[in-house]
Amino acid sequence: MGSRTSTVSQKNTTDIKFAQSHMRSRVSIGFSCTISEIQNTSHFQRISPWEVVRALFRKKTRRS
Repeated sequence: MGSRTSTVSQKNTTDIKFAQSHMRSRVSIGFSCTISEIQNTSHFQRISPWEVVRALFRKKTRRS
């Protein structure tokens, strides 16, 4: 019984690590897309990370 619990625990840890890394890559992809969109509109200036978050949020709410 102990080895089965250990195997389940290892699988859960692997699943959590995969989910965390997947989430990080999605955030990074979203960030780079937003930056290139801003550059393409020729309004590229120094922007704060909050501006990027706001742009992502607006984009998400428009899709819904």
